[in-house]
Amino acid sequence: MNKIYPKIIIGSGGTGGHIYPGIAIAKAIKRKIPESNILFIGSKYHMEMNEIPKFGFSIKEIYLSGGRNKLSSISSGFVLLIQLIRSFFLLNKIIKKFSPNLVIGTGGFVSFPTLLAAINNKIPILIQEQNSYPGLTNRIFSRYANKICIAYEQAKKFFPKKKTILTGNPVRSEIINNPSKELACNYLGLNKEKPVILSLGGSKGSDNINNVWIRGGLKKLINLDIQLIWQIGNFNPRKIKRSEFYHPNFIFMNFIENISICYAAADVIISRAGALTISEICIIRKPTILVPLNNSSDNHQNNNAKILEEKKAILIVKEEDIQDKLLDSIIQLINDINLKNKMVKNMLHLSMPNATNDIIHEILQIISFYEFK
Repeated sequence: MNKIYPKIIIGSGGTGGHIYPGIAIAKAIKRKIPESNILFIGSKYHMEMNEIPKFGFSIKEIYLSGGRNKLSSISSGFVLLIQLIRSFFLLNKIIKKFSPNLVIGTGGFVSFPTLLAAINNKIPILIQEQNSYPGLTNRIFSRYANKICIAYEQAKKFFPKKKTILTGNPVRSEIINNPSKELACNYLGLNKEKPVILSLGGSKGSDNINNVWIRGGLKKLINLDIQLIWQIGNFNPRKIKRSEFYHPNFIFMNFIENISICYAAADVIISRAGALTISEICIIRKPTILVPLNNSSDNHQNNNAKILEEKKAILIVKEEDIQDKLLDSIIQLINDINLKNKMVKNMLHLSMPNATNDIIHEILQIISFYEFK
């Protein structure tokens, strides 16, 4: 008898926080079942169309340019409605042609029409929620989901109890198995004997964090002989004086492709409080200062960060205090060995390195009608 191998659609797009959980799940499925067929759905206008093919996966585009922020005016809300309707009918065609056994939604606006089309075609769905306060799409579709995998205990109250399981966020295997600091510094051309700061601003960068370095931060790092790996995002490097920008202690890039190397090299991490980044930081256990984005949807970044702050696993600098406090907090943390050790120890209790395997287990239970060994 011929085996039937799974076909799975993953709706994953908008930001790295939605894209990389989908990639981690897809890679784990392929390791478990190499013959499986996985198709991503993404927005033509966002980074997933470039990022997902880099990992060897196919992706179909829909024409959806934004989420809840598009509801700020009648005209933009009307455009979003037209895009949703168009995407829904396109996804119906994709689902009927691809004939998936399961559709996975990792949240965000791309997941909305993807999950809606799956329900319309009576395809089982699994939801993966990254945040402590779930996004609107996942809250809406939770009643229809076969299983909901969450990363925070606090998210349970928003979902049907019998369907919901605490797994943690899926993290790519290369981050779990990241190299030593010595190897990472050698690869990046940094001195392993000097402190290294990794500055992240989310997949699109952060002007507020970038401005800390421009307005005196770089000069102070030079004086203290501290190295910086700087993800500048969409920031224009011409705004920085060339003499500071190209100092040998500094590495800058618009987007970090090999994040595991940069994590390994870092002594201290500065980051937004996206759920996936937090999960990665807890696994690699590096002292961290989080700067939650104030206008994140449902204030989820502040909610995520506060959970770790209560466990004394990270420090928080509020966005409104970033210019006055961030740089001093970084220098203080670099020099406080006891505080760094305490943070690393507390992160150990928050990390969930088996999250991806636990999610795959739930996926296989849903599509258990076929045989496979």
